[in-house]
Amino acid sequence: MRKRLPLLASPRLILALGLATMTAPAMAQDNPAAHQHGHAELQVAFAGEQIDLLLESPAWNLLGFEHQPRTKEQRQKLDGLREWVAANALINTEGGNCRVTTSELHTGWEGHEAHDDQGHDQDAHANHSDLEITQSMRCDALPDASAFTAPILDAYPALEHLNVQWVSAQGQGGTRLTRSDNRFRPGQ
Repeated sequence: MRKRLPLLASPRLILALGLATMTAPAMAQDNPAAHQHGHAELQVAFAGEQIDLLLESPAWNLLGFEHQPRTKEQRQKLDGLREWVAANALINTEGGNCRVTTSELHTGWEGHEAHDDQGHDQDAHANHSDLEITQSMRCDALPDASAFTAPILDAYPALEHLNVQWVSAQGQGGTRLTRSDNRFRPGQ
């Protein structure tokens, strides 16, 4: 006998599958030009007041380097980014009513030996490293017509363009944000 998924799990699964299908051509392995300094990709899945996000960015945009941290200053920058992502929503309503419930920062450096402050044992993965940030958020009293901004553009000036793609029960869409044009409204 087949086990049926709970009714609440089905819309999230549909959102995730829709987002994966919509963004597949933009993935780095399919697009050699995907790693561009100053540019990042943000995928957003809306499910009521719950929002799930995936940000993929060259490490340079958020850290100023693309290798495992080698100095105390570089380790502090990475720790600072982890703290910023845990405390700040990648996108938020203009009223600021979204709060981060979970966040993770993934680098290609996990599991590699640490480097000392003199840079010994140079990392073989030093060129063109990307970061991946996942966040789940809860946005209380979220109206269907909410406009969103991307605070990460102001917090990290090396990030010049943010390509945003979203999917919700109302449909899917996308836009490109900059610091001077930092607002989008899903569904329009």
